[in-house]
Amino acid sequence: MKQYSTIFLLYLASSLICVAQVPDNDLSEKTAIDINIGTLGTFSGGDNAPFWLTNNQYGLGSTENNSGYLRVQTFAKKKLADKLKLQLGVDIVAAHNLNSDFHFQQLYADFTYKNVKLSIGSKERAPLFKNELLSTGGMTLSNNARPIPQVEASLPDFVTVPYTKGLFEVMGGISYGKFIDDKFKRNNAADGYYAEEILYHRKYGFLKFENNSVWNFIMGLEMDTQWGGQFYKDGEYRWSSPARFKDFFRVLLPMSGGSDSNMTDQVNILGNVYGSLHFITNYRKVNYTVKAYIERFFEDHSGLFFKSVPDGLYGIELNLKKKGWITGVLFEYLHTKDQSGPFLWDKSEEIPVQVSGGDNYYNHIDYISLSNYGFVMGNPLLTSPIYNNGSSLTVFNTRLSSFHGGITGYINNNLKYRALLTFSQSWGTPLIPSRSIRNQFSTMLEATYSNDKLSGWLFSGAFSYDKSDMVGDNAGVQFKVSKAFQVQ
Repeated sequence: MKQYSTIFLLYLASSLICVAQVPDNDLSEKTAIDINIGTLGTFSGGDNAPFWLTNNQYGLGSTENNSGYLRVQTFAKKKLADKLKLQLGVDIVAAHNLNSDFHFQQLYADFTYKNVKLSIGSKERAPLFKNELLSTGGMTLSNNARPIPQVEASLPDFVTVPYTKGLFEVMGGISYGKFIDDKFKRNNAADGYYAEEILYHRKYGFLKFENNSVWNFIMGLEMDTQWGGQFYKDGEYRWSSPARFKDFFRVLLPMSGGSDSNMTDQVNILGNVYGSLHFITNYRKVNYTVKAYIERFFEDHSGLFFKSVPDGLYGIELNLKKKGWITGVLFEYLHTKDQSGPFLWDKSEEIPVQVSGGDNYYNHIDYISLSNYGFVMGNPLLTSPIYNNGSSLTVFNTRLSSFHGGITGYINNNLKYRALLTFSQSWGTPLIPSRSIRNQFSTMLEATYSNDKLSGWLFSGAFSYDKSDMVGDNAGVQFKVSKAFQVQ
């Protein structure tokens, strides 16, 4: 740990020196450098660290009872031309009892021209249309796992569709990237089932309809793919999936694999394709807003064409615009028990019948699971492989019925609170059902203090408790301190 602390201090010192040495004529009003230095510590007792102190932290949580990290974030913004902007981000973490003792959490460059953005590198990308503080998280992409390095081209904000008189707006993006957690997979798959050199593809698109200032409706789709890679069974290399230039188009469209693909990809679609359909309604008044949403997850065409009803994440959220005891309230219900039925069969010469079912959310025969460094990339209520203690990368709780509530507000002008309460039941997976219903009760209460007289300082403390057949019986506290400042 000593060498990582030294590296951390050297980075901090070099960052400050570089900022100090920038000539005055280069630091114009078009340039801004933001620096945030923070530390976090978690102290708990039980089978694991409490659920809501571990999950939805972009992979910076730990199941260990005692863990912590030091973090330095530096973000530089520069206006390169009239409508061209550049943002650089460097985010370094030195940790104790996390997956990595030292790593770059974020390292990216964003180029923005008018409404178009090109993002290159590893960056924390927020779940679409979800409240990061109160929601359990998106089904396809949440803030649960560490970022995947990728190149993304996008319309990050809604843009009016020409010739529609402002009634319709669109946003969306497309990216290609690569998982870099191969070492973690090898070391945490005692059953011998894992994949390496996995590539990543993501695309999403949304349409918003708005004919007045009160209501708007949003619908769209996000679709991700794990593809390429080398597959290991019983700890031995068995085969690989192609990743040639034409295969980039096969996962974009998507299409079935070529003759050099395995039989599963030739019969179906190249790689592990999954995603969500979104339906969102917003009602906005001067003093408050109300949002209702449904996110329907799919693993194949059966879920995409509503054969897995009523599976989905259902939510309603109220936000008040005035500071007070209550500023936000959220309720969610997650249902994943159907999964298009219990049975799956691909048509063959022997049995020329195709049966769609057994979707087994977040799991895959080749890529094992939708996880990065042990954390599921979607909703964390589907228990992450990090809780398997190195035995397997499989997600063992995928058939769920879960209720969740969150509330936030201000005790006074400087003290903000957040409370989460979750009750979840699991029936295992379609392929490995549990012998009895598994229950999970998790709660968290957090308070955050800031004061204009303590410019840039932020102090946070949280208590969390679990009574669970899935993540154990746990109780603990977490403390965070950070200091933010800007140089121009």
